[in-house]
Amino acid sequence: MIIFSCSALHAAVNFSQLDFALWIPNCPSSMSRPPPQEKGSLTEDDLLHFLPDISTSCRVLSALTLLSQPAVDFIPLCHYREAVFREGAPRRLVEEVQAELKQISEDIAERNLHLDLPYDYLSPDRIDNSVAI
Repeated sequence: MIIFSCSALHAAVNFSQLDFALWIPNCPSSMSRPPPQEKGSLTEDDLLHFLPDISTSCRVLSALTLLSQPAVDFIPLCHYREAVFREGAPRRLVEEVQAELKQISEDIAERNLHLDLPYDYLSPDRIDNSVAI
């Protein structure tokens, strides 16, 4: 659970933020008025007044743009700069996990070919080996 939370879950939440927040009504950063007290009483104009101003929205989208980008030193999940596991069983286990992750990435890519809106945030080849901001 810790490995999942610090890798795949973080990537899915972090890298998808901009895609879902680009349309401000989908993910407003703030509300400019108190919430309505009655269901069904809002007009389209009321909804527009709830949304944050342009300046606030631009600042939030700028931050999300930075957060949603892969790191310049991106290393895929279960890959290492140095040969940490050089011999024997540990190296074989790492190679097995890398092969499984590659197969998962290929399966996800194949499934996404048939989707109007592909979902690749949980693809191992897009998940960083570490969490850093």
